[in-house]
Amino acid sequence: MSRIAKTTIIGLILNLGFMLSGIVTSGQPWLFWNVPSFFIIVGGTIGSFVMAFPPSQLKTVGGVMKKAFKKDEYNIEEDIAALVKLAEISRREGLLTLEDHIDQYTDDEFVKRGIMLIVDGADEEQLRNLLEGATYFMKQRHQKGAAMLDMIAATAPALGLVGTYVGLIPMLTNLDDPTSLGPNMALELVSSFYGGFIANIIFGPLAKRLKIMSKEEATRRDVLIEGIAAIQQGKNPKLIKEELYAYANLSLEEPEVYEEKEIIREREAASQL
Repeated sequence: MSRIAKTTIIGLILNLGFMLSGIVTSGQPWLFWNVPSFFIIVGGTIGSFVMAFPPSQLKTVGGVMKKAFKKDEYNIEEDIAALVKLAEISRREGLLTLEDHIDQYTDDEFVKRGIMLIVDGADEEQLRNLLEGATYFMKQRHQKGAAMLDMIAATAPALGLVGTYVGLIPMLTNLDDPTSLGPNMALELVSSFYGGFIANIIFGPLAKRLKIMSKEEATRRDVLIEGIAAIQQGKNPKLIKEELYAYANLSLEEPEVYEEKEIIREREAASQL
């Protein structure tokens, strides 16, 4: 489940707020608007972006941007508790009965896929290969998304340098005309400002956030794979819990909110009978 990442929104608002405050308090905010600089930086960045990526990937940029503002809500303790419960059922009733109970304890598609592989008779090697393969391709998708934002963050400042050249060349060729020095110098500096703004205020931080989110999801999946494989091996549920808590770097003394949710689920199930 995902919801808006408050810290991302707050950080963006702070960046924009302080930047605009600095521009306004400079006393001449209109100097920061320069049409040639805008065309060079924004137009050039869009053009380079379109050149670099195939149409199929360009279509995903909206979703990538949206994902950067979302917060993936995972509770690894709940995930572990669900796996432990499924391990208990497996040892008590057999692996084939997991199909009848999986929806009761988790709604995660990755876990469901792993459990169904066990039910379908996959051995440990097949199980790990398929789940690790799915994780690998997930990381590849995430890397492609972050690469798009990384390119924008890298291209904008470089085009700021191009804008500097555009302003510098006519300035040097017209040194005998003092009236042209100011506008050309403004073009140089505002171009660099636009490039730095796009890279360091917007797209650079968003690309970094996507990379962090990808690492967190990959780590979570590693824990899930170990738990699913342990169920397939028929390990003791208590041992599975200890191993997964150690793997996830959690303390067994931490409270588990999953148990309360499990009680609620059992009561709801009983009321429907």
